[in-house]
Amino acid sequence: MSFIFKAFLSGADGVFVGGCRLGECHYLTHGNYVALNTVILARRILEYLGLSPQRVRIEFMGSSDGLIFARVVDEFIATVERLGPLGEGEGVAPDAVRERLQRLLRLVPYIKIAIRDKLTTRVEDPQRADELITLDDVERLFKRLFAYRIDADKCKGCGVCAGRCPVNAISGERKKPHKIDEQECILCGTCFDVCKFDAIQRVAVEPLLPVRSP
Repeated sequence: MSFIFKAFLSGADGVFVGGCRLGECHYLTHGNYVALNTVILARRILEYLGLSPQRVRIEFMGSSDGLIFARVVDEFIATVERLGPLGEGEGVAPDAVRERLQRLLRLVPYIKIAIRDKLTTRVEDPQRADELITLDDVERLFKRLFAYRIDADKCKGCGVCAGRCPVNAISGERKKPHKIDEQECILCGTCFDVCKFDAIQRVAVEPLLPVRSP
């Protein structure tokens, strides 16, 4: 998912994702089903932010489908040209779009954890898959954002949380209060679960809101 939003942040006005046909993947993981759900989620996020979900498209085809690929890409290019530049085409300020995308990228690990069950659900019919992840799902994610913070009065500096953090977002000296780098934290909750002193708190933070017209 991060590749999609990194592309937009780098100046792309549309992102096309191609994959092998559903049910025909050579790998046991069947990643094309996850890719489908990921693209649907990306579209819902764009819609929530106030950007056109048509800026992301996924198609499934075989290696012999060159003519189909060319037609689909031509159609997508025409769609993106009609939409215009990202943000400008929707009538919102480019700076507001960029700020949302930057914050969104930091939230991708949290989003994937929070909505993991739906992302990994295998739905054979793309039409039904489109109903799997809703705009309400996305709105709940972004309007109930939180952060993990350490209460210095309760922290004993045992270092267990720092040792278990998968992204090394916690630092501090032994027997001294530790600190969580909120820019690095992926909100996995590991530190919260392992703390024996109730020193780690889950606090509400500013929600990720839709972009507004300038």
